[in-house]
Amino acid sequence: MVKTKGIAQTQKNWEGAIGSVPEKYKVGVQGADSVIEKAIEAESLYAQRVQQAISSGARVKGLQKTSTAEWKSRAMSKGASRIATGMSESKDKFQRGMSSVLSVIEGVSIAPRTADPMANVDNRVKPIVAALAALKR
Repeated sequence: MVKTKGIAQTQKNWEGAIGSVPEKYKVGVQGADSVIEKAIEAESLYAQRVQQAISSGARVKGLQKTSTAEWKSRAMSKGASRIATGMSESKDKFQRGMSSVLSVIEGVSIAPRTADPMANVDNRVKPIVAALAALKR
């Protein structure tokens, strides 16, 4: 048999680390080099692992370990308290991203509105969707 510290000590150690983890996380981030480049290089491995997860049903198994009620509870207690801070810290990035989106939309020429709703979709909505899809490429 393998001896462990047990759940009580493991939980105590985890809780004791909460105060020091944010700074250790920052130090780890500062020490990381070429993260984006390495992620791009590993794209084929990423695709392979995603396919393995799909084939093995790993995602479904993971999802079955929780419930919609638990997801909602965590989203409301954790996500709701974190979202405003994240948004506030991302104002510049939001402005840069939305500036390019709005610029693309403003550059689209659309036909005048007609009485035919399907023609309006084809002539007014689809050109905007096509321009935004091209922006993503």
